[in-house]
Amino acid sequence: MLALLLALLTFALFRPAARYGYVKLDDDQYVASNLRVTTGLTADNVRWAFHTVYEDWWLPLLWMSFMADSEVYGPVPAGYHTTNILLHALNAGLLCWILFRLTGSRWRSFFCAALFAVHPLRVESVAWITARKDVLSGLFFLLGLLAYVRYVERPGAARFAVLAALMLMGLLSKAIVLVLPFVLLLLDYWPLRRAGDPRDPAGLKTWRGLLAEKIPLFLLAGVFILINLGTHVAGRGADSNLSAATRLGLIPPNYWAYLAKICWPVRLVLFYPEHDVVRWPVTLAALAGLLGVTLLLLRCRKAAPHLAVGWLWFLVALFPVIRGVRLGLAAYADRFAYLPSIGLGLALVWGVAALAERRRSLAAAAALAGLLLLGAGAWKTRAQLPLWADSFTMFGRLVRLEPDCDLANNSFGKALMERGPLAEALPYFKKAAALNPAGSRGVVNYADALIRLGRDDEAIAWLQDARAKGYPEVTELDVLLGFAYLNTGRAEEAVPRLQRVSRNRPEQFGWRIELVRALYEAGRPDEAAAEIRRLQAAGLSSIRDFDSLAPHYADVWRAGEKLHAWRFFQNALKRRPGDVATLNLAAWLLATDDAPPAPPEEAVGLAQRAVELSGGPDPVLLDTLAAALAAAGRYDEAERAAGEALGLAQARGMSGLVLRIGPRRALYAEGKAWREPPADGL
Repeated sequence: MLALLLALLTFALFRPAARYGYVKLDDDQYVASNLRVTTGLTADNVRWAFHTVYEDWWLPLLWMSFMADSEVYGPVPAGYHTTNILLHALNAGLLCWILFRLTGSRWRSFFCAALFAVHPLRVESVAWITARKDVLSGLFFLLGLLAYVRYVERPGAARFAVLAALMLMGLLSKAIVLVLPFVLLLLDYWPLRRAGDPRDPAGLKTWRGLLAEKIPLFLLAGVFILINLGTHVAGRGADSNLSAATRLGLIPPNYWAYLAKICWPVRLVLFYPEHDVVRWPVTLAALAGLLGVTLLLLRCRKAAPHLAVGWLWFLVALFPVIRGVRLGLAAYADRFAYLPSIGLGLALVWGVAALAERRRSLAAAAALAGLLLLGAGAWKTRAQLPLWADSFTMFGRLVRLEPDCDLANNSFGKALMERGPLAEALPYFKKAAALNPAGSRGVVNYADALIRLGRDDEAIAWLQDARAKGYPEVTELDVLLGFAYLNTGRAEEAVPRLQRVSRNRPEQFGWRIELVRALYEAGRPDEAAAEIRRLQAAGLSSIRDFDSLAPHYADVWRAGEKLHAWRFFQNALKRRPGDVATLNLAAWLLATDDAPPAPPEEAVGLAQRAVELSGGPDPVLLDTLAAALAAAGRYDEAERAAGEALGLAQARGMSGLVLRIGPRRALYAEGKAWREPPADGL
């Protein structure tokens, strides 16, 4: 009942996160923009999950859990968030139950699990959708502990097979579960007391037996170590050149950085910039501290085995992700403390309880201090949760706390780009590029923002300079150069860039459609037709000829790329000024957009030309003309045009159009323009 109560309280504490959106640092790639995930748990998607290494990680069970969410909830952030919360709540209840099964101590188990559940460092693992790795792998880790307890109670091959299967499922969620057999050995010493003192010859013999018993688990861990060595190339750039001595020198201070965050969880953010410079006096002092604590607790192992076991649990479980063993973006991360912090909680709770048992006068004070600690943790967690509401909130805080971090500046710029106004993002992208000109995404995002603002010549100069300086993401430089050249009417210069992109990234259909457009605008229709045939062979049937490009660019417009799409319509109408369908579509997009890239009078001109060229009254064209007149503030004319369109539509039996024109005409009568609702991004 206590375990169930704790699970319910944990769910209630983190429940606000179910209302949050995506944090666009991996949430988009992992979930929001990943068609494999959003299309659900299909056989083809499951095969993809087992054949995909993403960002150096092979995590098929993680992908399948996201797909299952899409199947149950639909592709909305609330579903993914809710599952994260449920998993963490389940883990809290499981930990309480497992500790009780291990020790027989009801209230200590409850308090230790509660401390784990409400600690502010849990926020990142729960509120960030991408951090599902922690709560999902944590579930299988804890189920593995429970399976081991059952195996110890009644050893047998079937029960050990269940343990191995749970470990495998955990490893398929996150490789951190490879520490499981090491933690089981610690539990063999205490509280299971299956192992004797390793300094005693008789005790050493029991250790040999326990090690032999877990050989299958160690082999499984070894297999996944090899898999991750094969897939993981996180030590890019400067990291890959760090010497072995430097990497070793990073480890001891990093342990103390985690201890500091666990003991005093303030200034918590998604990303802590790395500073891979070893200060040997600091490293030696940190190493001395770690060794001193370890040796002291090992000396006290008979009197207080819980202290040694809890401390070693922390050291062992953190080792695979400690800086120096792990390289990559961040110096450390809140989410990496998910499993290691259990060991520290174990040492703290049983240590204080043992002290209170020896000094009964301290029992009430210890209980009160424990309740205050839980209350403070829950309060801090509840205060920390809203910082994960969306990208703008999270990265706004990050850039305030880490103003000289290129990732912080670039990510906040992206959040501003999505929220607008776009011009406000430029300084952040430019600063990110200046901080890390050889690798920051700010380099390409600055050019992207310039193109979206219509400053194509500046973007071209910036991109050419980045390429000359050896910026590594050449494909994206080519894409943006192709876009900028198309926008400025230089299709012939866009073609070779987009051809190179299409060869390198054939799966990017959107970029290949830009190549089709460029070939048409460069006067090379045969090559454009050949590329269309290749697209159709690859499965894209929506592009058949030049005329089918217009609906595609209407979708591009509605997805937010208005200026780029408008440039297409301008160029298309220069080549084919009498194309009624293109005139009408361009006029409609301009007229019904609340922030069009051209003035409303231009929409009126396009709509009037379409009506004149149509050869007779057409209700669809008159409907567009009415919308354009209303957008230009000419409401009386708009109402008359809409009335004429309505009469024609009724006479021709166009019931769907009749239903659409009616509400629009009513708006024009009130002196309001018709606006199309915003569409989801492509």
